[in-house]
Amino acid sequence: MPWRSPAVPVWTGDEPPEEAGPVTAPTEAPPRPEGAPPPMGRRGTVWTALGVLVVLLVVVMWIWIFSGAPSRTNPDFLDDRAWAEDAEETCAATEERIEERSEEAGRQDPEARADAIDASTDDLEVMLADLADPLPDTEADRAVVEPWLADYASLLDDRRTYADAVRVNPDARFLTTEKFNDPLDRVVQTFAEINEMFSCVPAGDVG
Repeated sequence: MPWRSPAVPVWTGDEPPEEAGPVTAPTEAPPRPEGAPPPMGRRGTVWTALGVLVVLLVVVMWIWIFSGAPSRTNPDFLDDRAWAEDAEETCAATEERIEERSEEAGRQDPEARADAIDASTDDLEVMLADLADPLPDTEADRAVVEPWLADYASLLDDRRTYADAVRVNPDARFLTTEKFNDPLDRVVQTFAEINEMFSCVPAGDVG
């Protein structure tokens, strides 16, 4: 029997060609609701995170400030808190006497007002003597308290000069010497406030 090659199917055009499978349409994102903000890109996310971080830092900063931590890191802040508390009590008693005298002096003539300033300066001298005995326990505290007391004593000299000026000119201005380019009364006040001795700031009966 002669050999025959296997039959190969041939499309004659009479039969329809094989149909292609279904085509899937690309998926579209669901429509964004009306009024909704546009989607946030990567850059927007970064700026939002930075904004939140800044707000947190500001909050932490104010908590730190109100906690009193800045004053405690100041080199003038005293470790001997018992001395600072005693100093506050001493200064408060002196301040009360000065305020009572100042209310009366406001209705007096220049000579009487000058005498009242001198009398209050006498009270402040006694106050400084009490603050100096005893001094704080530690050497580091004494190293800042002693200059402060010396500055306060110099301020009392300025008060004496002012009282003499008031006797001559009722409108005389209270002038102080300077330290670190600041008026001496401000230097004295700053130290007292740092150490929470608010009654130890310079008396307000002059000026």
